[in-house]
Amino acid sequence: MKHQCLQRRQFLLLVGSLLATVAAPTWAAGASGEVKQLLGQAWRNDQPLKLGDPISLGDHLRTGADSKLVVRLDNDVYLLRANGSLQLEKKGLVLGSLRLLSGALLAVFAKGNKQIITPTVTAGIRGTGLYAEASEQSTYFCLCYGEVDLSPMHQEARRFRVKASHHKAHTLDAKGGIEKSPLRNHSDDELAILEALAGRKPHALAG
Repeated sequence: MKHQCLQRRQFLLLVGSLLATVAAPTWAAGASGEVKQLLGQAWRNDQPLKLGDPISLGDHLRTGADSKLVVRLDNDVYLLRANGSLQLEKKGLVLGSLRLLSGALLAVFAKGNKQIITPTVTAGIRGTGLYAEASEQSTYFCLCYGEVDLSPMHQEARRFRVKASHHKAHTLDAKGGIEKSPLRNHSDDELAILEALAGRKPHALAG
């Protein structure tokens, strides 16, 4: 128990230090973000990335085996896990959608309308924390908090809204099937760190 309390205290100190050091974004519409954390190997448009490198709208991000990439883009922060492929699709001067082609993505979003697309689902986002694991056969999608509209791919008329204050997960397959799923492969502590990197009070610690 003492060890767990120490770990939690260390985590709170880490989040506090992130909140103290992350400045408010100064990027204009259409400007770039940056790599905030990198473990292992990652690429932007097939060019190797390193910590602090810029990230722009329209970029294609990939991660290698046993790798993790954390990117901040304006007021959103994305964590792309190993063997992931993520396209930052541009719409005019702003981000139109995140296209998760494969792998797993944990993300926190500021208020505003955005979209995440996988091979089997389209999700309309309205200021949200979420986790998704994507393949050609299915998508595991957890709304960690906030609100999304989920639509099976090629069935846009079949839309359902999900609201959550603390994790609601579904699996959506390529045939349009949807079923509830248990929580897996992500944590409140990870979400709190991403929120702190965005300069916001971590949702998991609110209240």
